[in-house]
Formats: sequence, C-alpha cells, structure tokens
Amino acid sequence: MTQPIVTNQFFEWFYYGLNGLGGWFIFLLLALAAVIVVLYDSSRRRLPAIGWRMGIIITALLLIPAILYRFTIGDPPNPNSPLYDFSEIIFYLGILGGVLPPVLAIGYFVSYTGMMGCPQGHVYEASLGQCPECARLMTPPPSPIAVYPPQQIQQVVSPPAQAVQQPTAPIPPAKPKTQAWLVAQDGHSYQLNLGETLIGRSSQNDIQFSGDTTLSRQHAKIVEQNGHFQLVDLGGKNHTRVNDHVVRQPVLLEPDDEIQFGDNTVVRFVTSRR
Repeated sequence: MTQPIVTNQFFEWFYYGLNGLGGWFIFLLLALAAVIVVLYDSSRRRLPAIGWRMGIIITALLLIPAILYRFTIGDPPNPNSPLYDFSEIIFYLGILGGVLPPVLAIGYFVSYTGMMGCPQGHVYEASLGQCPECARLMTPPPSPIAVYPPQQIQQVVSPPAQAVQQPTAPIPPAKPKTQAWLVAQDGHSYQLNLGETLIGRSSQNDIQFSGDTTLSRQHAKIVEQNGHFQLVDLGGKNHTRVNDHVVRQPVLLEPDDEIQFGDNTVVRFVTSRR
C-alpha cells in the first residue's frame, strides 16, 4: 500500500499556493531571470564564461520535475500517480532549481566585475580599452634585413682606410612582461616587467616620465614575484604615494590602487590576474 505524503505548510504552498498556481512559479521566475541575465551579459561582454552558463542552465532544469509533478499529481495528490512516491525528492529538487541559479549568477558577476572579453577568448580589465594580449600579438615584426650582392657587400664592409669605425653599443634584450599595467590619467598604459620595473625621469628606466621634473632620475621600482607586485620608493627628493599615503617601506599593490610619483604623475595599478 502506498504511504501518504508527509507534507508541511511550505510543501503545500510550493505546489498549491498562490490561488492554486503554486509557489514553484516564483522559483521558476527567479531561475529564468538568472539564466537570461547571465547569458545576455556574458554575450554582451564576450566573456568565455561557459562554466557559469552551463551551471546556471543545468540547475534551472531541476525545476522541471516539480512542474510536471504539479500538473500530473492532481489536487489533492493522486496516490496512483507514478510520481507520488517521489514527491519529497521532487520537492527538494524544485527548491534547488529555484535557488541555485540566482546564487550562481551572483558568483558570476563577482568573478567578472570590470572585465571584458575579446574575440580570441582573452579576458582583460575593461579600463584598458583593448585586449593587451591581442595588441601584443598584432605588433608588426621587425623589418627584414636587406640582402646585397657580393660586390655591394664588399663595398659596404670595406670602408675607406681613413675612416674610423665607431663601436656600437649592443641593444639590450627586451624584458619579459607580465599581465599588469600602470594606466595614466590620459589613458596611456605602461606594461610592467616580470621581476623588476624601474620608474623615473631618466631614459635608463623601464618606464620614463621625462616631462615631470619633480621625479628623481630613478624614483621608484615595482618588484613582481609570483604574481604579487611590491612598490619600493628609491629615496628621491619627492615622495611616492599610494592612495594618498606616503611610501616609506615597500607596499604590496592591489588592483585599482592610485600611485603618485612626485607632485604631478598619477597612475592607476591594473592587473588581469584574479
């Protein structure tokens, strides 16, 4: 003999509340809203959030057994229905199907706040204006070396006897970059190095602000280690500030920190690492 369903007030409201429509309808609206908002937002910002999209859609589908149950079991419940013995399981699945999609939607927006995607699938800070990875890949290669006939090579390689050959300084190799930038107020961005990035007025620095005479020749440096960035003031005549606080000891930078070198140069620290 089939055992009667053990119910409570919430169970009754979930299936038969709202003048017989059932409270499940509210859970359905919440799930649909979460699915639509995440699908629209991820498409608009071109974010490769396939895991979040699939998770929200799959959890929303948990409501389907509850909807089928409501329209097949009858009111009062028909003990002869094949779904009668699974009433409690279907009830809890329906609750999860209405609650989990909004929770996952909140997690999605927290994870991708201020981020954008590009057609190549890269994710970057929207404040940069363009994908730095794509910009790096689109940089034109160096011009090819011209090939001369042997006679011209002889003429080029053999200068006149009276000419004095000046030694040429070797070009230093380019330093490897990391996914972090200093973004100036005019929108210009300076990509930081892996390891150490020197900042100051001199052309010997990795990042040069030659127009600001309040900066020292070597004013500060940013040291990267395992994805963490530490700002060090090099003791110039004018201070370095982070979020209006004078840097007296090395400071660990956080995304969107405002950095002021000297009196006039203000930048914002941006990183795509989360």
